[in-house]
This record gives sequence, C-alpha cells and structure tokens, in this order.
Amino acid sequence: MQVKRLALWGLMAALLLCGCTPQRPPVTTTVTTTTQATLPPAKEPVPSQDDWKEDGVLKILTIGNSFSDDSMEYVYQIAKSAGVKKISLGNLYIGGCTLDTHAANAKGDSPAYEYRTNTAGKWSTKNNYKMSDAIRSQKWDYISLQQASGSSGVDRTYGKLEYLIDYVRELCPDAKIVWNMTWAYQQNSTHGEFPKYQSDQMKMYNAILAAVEKRVTPKEEIYAVLPTGTAIQNARTSYIGDHLTRDGYHLTYDFGRFVAGLTFVHKLTGLPIAEVDFLPDGVDEEMGKIAIEAATNAVKSPTKVTKSAYTDAPVFDESNYTKLELDWTALGYWNSEDGSNHHKIITGANNSKQFYASRMFTPEEIPVGSVIEVAEGWQYRPEAWRSTGVQSSRPGTTTVSRITVTASWWGDYTHRAFNLSKVGNPSLVGAEGEIAGALVIWIPKK
Repeated sequence: MQVKRLALWGLMAALLLCGCTPQRPPVTTTVTTTTQATLPPAKEPVPSQDDWKEDGVLKILTIGNSFSDDSMEYVYQIAKSAGVKKISLGNLYIGGCTLDTHAANAKGDSPAYEYRTNTAGKWSTKNNYKMSDAIRSQKWDYISLQQASGSSGVDRTYGKLEYLIDYVRELCPDAKIVWNMTWAYQQNSTHGEFPKYQSDQMKMYNAILAAVEKRVTPKEEIYAVLPTGTAIQNARTSYIGDHLTRDGYHLTYDFGRFVAGLTFVHKLTGLPIAEVDFLPDGVDEEMGKIAIEAATNAVKSPTKVTKSAYTDAPVFDESNYTKLELDWTALGYWNSEDGSNHHKIITGANNSKQFYASRMFTPEEIPVGSVIEVAEGWQYRPEAWRSTGVQSSRPGTTTVSRITVTASWWGDYTHRAFNLSKVGNPSLVGAEGEIAGALVIWIPKK
C-alpha cells in the first residue's frame, strides 16, 4: 500500500513539473512595410521587480556597442528615482560591434573592450578589457546582448547568438539573459547601412521586429526582449517628431537616451516610471512626460507603434518674454574639464573654428521658466560649472528645438554658458550672419 502511494505521488509530481515548462510553438513572421508593425506579441515571461531584490542591488551588464552606450547612459539615475537603492552597471563597448565580433572575442578571450562601469551615478572606463572578466566580475542579475545597428534587421546575421548565450550562461549561470532590441535610423540618416532597408525608417523598424521574432524570441534562454526600438518609434509620433538622434542614428544625449533608459528600467525591474522625477539636461517636464509615455507603451505593446497623446507642441507666446543677449565670441568654445582653460573661452585650438561661445550666465540671469530655442541644423552644449575649478563632467550636446529651463536644469550649477555649432561640426568661418537666429534664449517678463 505504501509503495502504491509513493508511486502515485511520484506520478503527480512528474505531471506538475511538466506543466511548469510548456513548450512554445514555433514563431513565424514576415516583414511588413506599413506605417505600423503587425507582428504578433512576443511570448516571453514578464520580469518581476522581485527578481533582482535578493541582495538588494540591481546589477545589469550590457555586451554591445555605441547603442548600448545610448541605452545605459541614464539607467542609474532613472532606477534611483524609481526607488532602487543600490545599482551596479557595466557596459562592454566596441563601436559598431556585431554578434560575430563579440563571439570571436569571447572565443579568443580577447582584451578588446572598453569596459564602462557605474556604481555611484557616474561612468568610468577601463581599456583593454576581456568579456570573460566583466561577466565574472559579479553576480549579474541581467546580461543584455544586441546586434550592431546596421545588421539588426537582417536575421541571417544572428548566427552567433546561440554561442554567446552558451558562453554567458557558462560564466554567469544565474544571470537572466535579455535582448536589447534597438531602433531604426532617422528618416534622413546618411548611415552607410541604411540602404539595406531602402533608406526607409519603418521598413528598418519592421525588419528589426521580424529578425527578433525569428531569431531571438523563440529561444528559451532569452528571458526578455527590451523594446527600446519601439519606445523610440513611439516618441517619434509626438510633436518632437523624428528628432531623437544626434547624427541620424545615435540617440540625442538628452531626450533620446532618456527614452531608452526608461525602457530598460521599466522592463527589467517592473517598477512604475510614471513618477520618475529625474530629467537629463535639455529635457523639460513636458518632454519627460513624452519619454515616460513612450517607454510605458513600448513595454505594454512591444511589437507595435503606439501613437503619442502629445501631438501638439505647447503654444509659445514671445510677447511674454524678452530676448537675452548672448554676447557671442566667434570661433571659440568653453570646456569646463580642461585643466588649463576651464574658466575661459578656447580660441586657439584646431577645432575652435567649429564653434561660437556665449558669455557665462548665473541662475538669476536665466531663471526657471526661461525658454531655449535652437534652429534646425544647429546644436549646442550648455556648459556648466559647480565651482570655479575644473569640472569632472560636461553636459552633452543637444538638438532639441525648444526646452523650458527647470530647477533640475540648473541643479547645483552656479554658472552656465553655451557652445553653439552646426550638426556635423563644419567650420563656422563666415557664418556670422546665421548666428543670431541659431540659438535664442527667452527670459520671462517680470
């Protein structure tokens, strides 16, 4: 009788175990060329915010390229703002690196990477780093893989993914392997690989979806797909439009990277991002709402574009403002990190002719509520100082056409100034007549 009971319990246990890991049906997709993807939603587990809480530290490693740089830039600050207490980030970087190259580096244990880490809100870099050393360096919660942007929509280039999955699993068996689904190029991009997609943004986006659905989603070892590319496409439907890259393919240092970072944090932690109050330099509160909307909708509907509710730009009435005199210095720029010249405009460098530099300003001169506008084809860096000495970091360059100055834009800075240049950084010799309308700062009337 006892033997029969044991046999019965063994049979029931076996049935329950089988039920925990159902087999997925094969996924087949086709590339569409409509203005919205029509692929079926990916069948993947939903990450839980408890997955990374075992030791109280959110640990993410990306094995990528410049697009992982873009994706990870603000993950620390966003996660902190979302309530994560401790964060450890790593990014193995080689510019334009493909899955094939990553696999070759893994096989040869090559010290080929720049290894970027962030455990306190600031990135630092070590050169000549091995993938194996980075993977072994700690017990990562998530390790992200991705394809090079130009090949991201070409499924036949994903052949080495299985090797990389096995390699990562061997070195860090408890990490959840995720896939960063990157974004399509700007419609007017001149990237050399854009013709693979007939230089059409939606064809590229749909091709990326199709490649991921065919080569990534069916793999049981891939815990989740991070819909970064869908979030970027969502944001492009807002009044900001197709202005999320700084050169046609890399994300803008402010808004574009913010959208990507929000997507990473929301998807991986499961934490809500609606109340995230961190905003990068150059992103005002209205833009922050658009970024949060784009990321939220991408995580909810990762394989289709969701139109933004923010399609009408805020009305700007110049009559309520006065124009600030910027006092330009021709063919020069500020560099707050320069040990010898952090406090003065640099006019003698080889690249000085690419810039115009404004004078320095205080928070009283550019108060909260001021509006900064930059013309199409131009960009600016809002240089910043917290003290009179050499600074440890510089704000990025932005092409966002209009932002409103907020308290976070100033933060703990005591002075700011502006380096103005054209996109692509051509010489500004002879451009005197264009400068006045290229960058305008509006101060609210008292």
